[in-house]
Amino acid sequence: MPETKQNLKRRILFLHPNFPAQFKHVAKAAGKEGHDTRFLCQTHHGRTIENVKRLTLKGRCGHEQLNELAGDQLQRSAKLASQFREGLIKLKESGWNPHIVISHSGWGCGLHLREVWPNCQHVAYVEWWFDPQSEFFNYDQHNTELNFSKNQAGKLWLRNQALALELVSANAIVAPTGWQAKQLPPLLKERCLVIHDGIDLNQFQPGSGTFSRDESVLTYGTRGMEPMRAFPQFIRSLPRLFEEHSNLRVEIAGLDEIYYGGKSPEGYKSWGNWAKNFLNQKNLGGKVTWLGYLSLNAYIKWLQQSSCHVYLTHPFVASWSLLEALACNCPMVVSDVSPVQEICQASKAVVTHADHRDPEAITRAISSVLKESKPKRSEAVLENYSRAASLKQWGYVAGVELTTSG
Repeated sequence: MPETKQNLKRRILFLHPNFPAQFKHVAKAAGKEGHDTRFLCQTHHGRTIENVKRLTLKGRCGHEQLNELAGDQLQRSAKLASQFREGLIKLKESGWNPHIVISHSGWGCGLHLREVWPNCQHVAYVEWWFDPQSEFFNYDQHNTELNFSKNQAGKLWLRNQALALELVSANAIVAPTGWQAKQLPPLLKERCLVIHDGIDLNQFQPGSGTFSRDESVLTYGTRGMEPMRAFPQFIRSLPRLFEEHSNLRVEIAGLDEIYYGGKSPEGYKSWGNWAKNFLNQKNLGGKVTWLGYLSLNAYIKWLQQSSCHVYLTHPFVASWSLLEALACNCPMVVSDVSPVQEICQASKAVVTHADHRDPEAITRAISSVLKESKPKRSEAVLENYSRAASLKQWGYVAGVELTTSG
């Protein structure tokens, strides 16, 4: 029987240091469609995806050994690239050769791909290019907590070396937003397609519950409590906010870690520790609840019951949580920066913007939302950011059938 688009199955390999990361939906869909799907990674934290064979680098190719490596990020990228090269060679020696490889290019995972499989279809996912002229460096130049010195900017610029080599050798380049694609130099930008990672709109939906006017619940969710997500400015905005709203309760979800750069607060191990001390000194510690990491169901319910959700970020990669909160129809205060504006404008979201460089501006924006008798809800149009839209575009780029069911 001749192969058709419906029965044509492919061998697909995903490359990322952490399983499954941005490839959660596309890897699951590829496996469900019957493609021979494998995922080479360093860490997985026990996560699995049905019909996807997870391959973890071990021994001297492991995550722990990489963390012990002294040196800058450029050296770490070279080491990681070498580790993934060994994994690719072992796959080839086992007799398994992919038709399609989708790699996260920011770490060097696919840097040696052409050496091992020169004729495979390679799609390189690019998350960030460090452009010295970008708002990333210039938006908040007086903020020492971000640690954007000239020396640091120079080191970040050099991180593009490995990234550039992987991108120029790829058959296709994908960035999740127009803002991220915009950071690329012209030669790469003109080859870059914009495909968002996609969120599951069947899971993230508006809640059906009623909201009590006796107590307002302000929510702030973050992967890590850090300067890149304007966590210090948010905490500094709270004392005045509590003065204006005696019935206010604040809930903070996320881990007390720095993931995207910046300095730890002077005299403290973490920004979470700094924040608790800052609030306790003002006798406000009892008004803030620290939720830590939430399960998916708890996280969705938490968003659905928020009186006002705050999403702040320096001009950088916008978090999935922005779209997830929009999908749950939260009244929102968001940073007035380009990556956030792109998503809110494209989805016609009704949100309140604030210049997060000024804690008083954050306070005013949140207060305006809390004072509304009927807070404006986003009612965002998010079909273009949905899992279904993402898979349709990924299928087109990779040349395979991808299912959206399940």
